[in-house]
Amino acid sequence: MKTTKWLIGVLMLSSLLPLFAVENPTSCAEDDFWHKYKDSLPETYCECTYNTTPFVSPVDTVLTEPVWFSATMDDIRQGISAYWFSDDSVALDIYAFCISHGPAFSMIVPPNRMYEMPIEEINRRIDALPGSAGFLTALEPRIHAYTLHGGTGQVYCYPYNHGPHSTCDKALEMRSGMTYICEEMENVYRLPWKNMPSNGAAFLRWVQKPNNVNKKSKPADIRLTLDSCNGEEVGRTTLIDSMHVYVFDSAMLVDARQAKRDMWVHVSHEEGAVGRLRYYARPKYGESLPDINQSTCLGKTITVNGREYASDTTFVDGLYVNRDTLSTQHVTLVFTEPTPIYDTVYVDPKDLKHGVVHVLTEAVLFNYGDTIIDVVAPKKCTKRYQVTVKDPTPIENVDAEQKGARKQIQNGRIIIFVDERKYNIVGQQID
Repeated sequence: MKTTKWLIGVLMLSSLLPLFAVENPTSCAEDDFWHKYKDSLPETYCECTYNTTPFVSPVDTVLTEPVWFSATMDDIRQGISAYWFSDDSVALDIYAFCISHGPAFSMIVPPNRMYEMPIEEINRRIDALPGSAGFLTALEPRIHAYTLHGGTGQVYCYPYNHGPHSTCDKALEMRSGMTYICEEMENVYRLPWKNMPSNGAAFLRWVQKPNNVNKKSKPADIRLTLDSCNGEEVGRTTLIDSMHVYVFDSAMLVDARQAKRDMWVHVSHEEGAVGRLRYYARPKYGESLPDINQSTCLGKTITVNGREYASDTTFVDGLYVNRDTLSTQHVTLVFTEPTPIYDTVYVDPKDLKHGVVHVLTEAVLFNYGDTIIDVVAPKKCTKRYQVTVKDPTPIENVDAEQKGARKQIQNGRIIIFVDERKYNIVGQQID
């Protein structure tokens, strides 16, 4: 209620401006309104009104002193993504009017951070202001940017969900805790050796919001090179979700830091899949999660922490908890082999040479003997058949009543019969 009353008062005061304004004043010295009401106007009125820089997105500037930007409501309604490279914090105050004694809303970006105010949040705050939609659209708000402790730094200001394109020629520096919006399909960031932790413990996290079509996030391919953008490749991975992270090889980072060798982080992703890459040094580790031991039949899958697995595996899963904290979980998955189903079929040689379809598996067989066939169906246990193809009748058969030795050819082999005993052609008795 207090905020609403204050805003209504501001609107009433602003309606008096035309009564005191001279034609096109260029400073407070020519501003009759200022002379008439300066005791009740904020100290920032003159700078806010007459000492502004047009807010042309994107903003890329070195902030050495407080700056006032003049904007439009359309600029503000696009949301804000602000990058700040400095050891000091920077504040961005947004004023609806220069006669306002306080900002309509503010955002503070801590040292070496990226801060965002989504479109929905911006519009919610704007729509809460009193006045008609046409009146609000005609406003020319001001953005006051200043450091909290007099420091300096590099500031980038973009509409929400947009960010600077970091390339080999102009690579943004990676700093722990910083978020980098990856709007282009390929971005390259420089990780200076001084920003590598002395113990080599660091990780990268990829965050990409699913779209409204397939509800799935898009992966990002990560590649690391040493010494230059085109240097030796020393690491590679694909991050498919925001739960799993890429943990740097600690020995590699320690060696690179000691040798003062910079690293380049290459990020590529599908067109239109705007994502965010975050770098954290010296992560904390929370309490380990309970072990996972699961088994199922071969052919089915097991989902663990958002990922599907289809074969035996044992590993330690590294999981993102919050900000710079990770957790671990031991995972053991077993997929049991199917018990063979035995089946024997008898096929004449003249039919076999053209191929015979095994009805249960729909496999086409061309040879006598045993064949292992797996029948795989989605989300079902695999069935394994051992199919034996035999000749229904011997190619050559001696009268069964005849005593003594006789021979037969069965399944392509010569069999010697002596009475009821069977031998192979080298005289070894067989079953």
